[in-house]
Amino acid sequence: MTLAAKKVTVAIECPACEERLTVPSGLRLDSKIRCPHCYADLVVIHQNPLELDWDDWGDDGDDGDDDYDDDLDDD
Repeated sequence: MTLAAKKVTVAIECPACEERLTVPSGLRLDSKIRCPHCYADLVVIHQNPLELDWDDWGDDGDDGDDDYDDDLDDD
């Protein structure tokens, strides 16, 4: 096997479930992955050392409560 064929990986702990993940070593800042154990959406927040944090994929900021502001005005 040549060096080009060998994939280099890094072991890191999932911040959500604390299980060990094996991820490619070349992940860049803001790379997104999903934990295979707890399915948490994660993002690379630091490269050296590699650090992950939760990510809100598809979170458009809409919590579905369109009447929230109206509720505050009721006296």
